[in-house]
Amino acid sequence: KAVVSTQSTGGLDLESISSGDRKRKALLPKTTRGTNTNLDLRPKEIVVKNCENAEELQEHFSKFGPCTVLPSAVGGVIIGFDRRRDAEMAYVKGRMVEEQELEIEWNSPDEVQNASPNQVPVEPIR
Repeated sequence: KAVVSTQSTGGLDLESISSGDRKRKALLPKTTRGTNTNLDLRPKEIVVKNCENAEELQEHFSKFGPCTVLPSAVGGVIIGFDRRRDAEMAYVKGRMVEEQELEIEWNSPDEVQNASPNQVPVEPIR
């Protein structure tokens, strides 16, 4: 029977672990156990193309979650949410304001990069 020192295993007594699966889990650093390592890079901003009333849009979309309203360099208004889930709900369920149907799209980073450099920065409405 081979003797494994606890020093070479990071202080773990491998003989007390019965299954191979438990051995692998025990050897993993605690910071990686049970964590989700996927990074969601999908946008959290939507663009409303056919309404320029920032105050009305702020009031309408804030019921889906905390959001920021900014004019878009390519026309329309950008609604930025803190969480992707809130943006998805607004995209699906926020298309009607009073009797007007909003034209909503996801904000594309390409549109932001191609925006006019002459655009004047505007403070967000909170």
